[in-house]
Amino acid sequence: MVDQELHLTLQNLKDEVLRKIGRNLLIFQQIEGLLKMILGNSKVQGYAHELALYQEKRIDGIQKDMMGQLIKQYFDEILSSIDKEPQGPPDLAEPWLSCSLKITIDATSAEAQLKAFEMMREERNRLVHHFLPGWHPNSPENLILASDDLDEQREKVLPVWEHLKSVAETMHQVRQMHAGFMASDEFIQQFELLWLQQSPLIQLFCDIAMQIGRSDGWACLAQAGKLVRMQLADDAVRMSATYGHHSFKKLLIASNLFEIWDKALPQGGSRTFYRVRSDHN
Repeated sequence: MVDQELHLTLQNLKDEVLRKIGRNLLIFQQIEGLLKMILGNSKVQGYAHELALYQEKRIDGIQKDMMGQLIKQYFDEILSSIDKEPQGPPDLAEPWLSCSLKITIDATSAEAQLKAFEMMREERNRLVHHFLPGWHPNSPENLILASDDLDEQREKVLPVWEHLKSVAETMHQVRQMHAGFMASDEFIQQFELLWLQQSPLIQLFCDIAMQIGRSDGWACLAQAGKLVRMQLADDAVRMSATYGHHSFKKLLIASNLFEIWDKALPQGGSRTFYRVRSDHN
């Protein structure tokens, strides 16, 4: 009877240790999954038509990374204090977008977070690669120690898990907010205006106004148009198809960057002048 009770107690201890092993492994897998999800969606950039492909490639690449690589990328890209401006292509052919997630924390907090993540990685490796040598399923004492150790391990890594869950939830909320805004008429109008203002044609008109404009800033649109057709012939030909405007005058008005003046001529008719608005100089 005593042997049967000891056997039952031993079996219960083993079952409890195995349960806690599975519990901790699940936490580590969830941490890895959260890191991959956050990193896969934390940055997207490229021409509008290729954003989905960019993100797909980024997610696929991150899926192959090990825990150490994921931690390094998380701290290099998201918790880094270095704020690098995204570099787009030198010659924009169509709208180019860049969006990334950054978390601003002080250097002391960032260092503490990094230590917590490194500790989590070491604990994961200890459980996955070094638990078996200390596994003594026939020793009640060792099983109790193993059970206590697994509980302590869980408590150590829970802050990392909670941190990543909070970041993932915030990211989800921000993406929902951005999705709603990007679907709005206001965003579409502002995006189209910004796209036009940053276009090579408009930028060239700005430069030409600075070069040939009078002392008061006014430049002859007909003269500027000739220079534009010489320097950006293809863009000028495709202007209507690209921007929806058939004349340089309408293009400049739509950009909202210029003042337009139609000067009446003595012999009749008028000549159009333009200059960069003072609040855009």
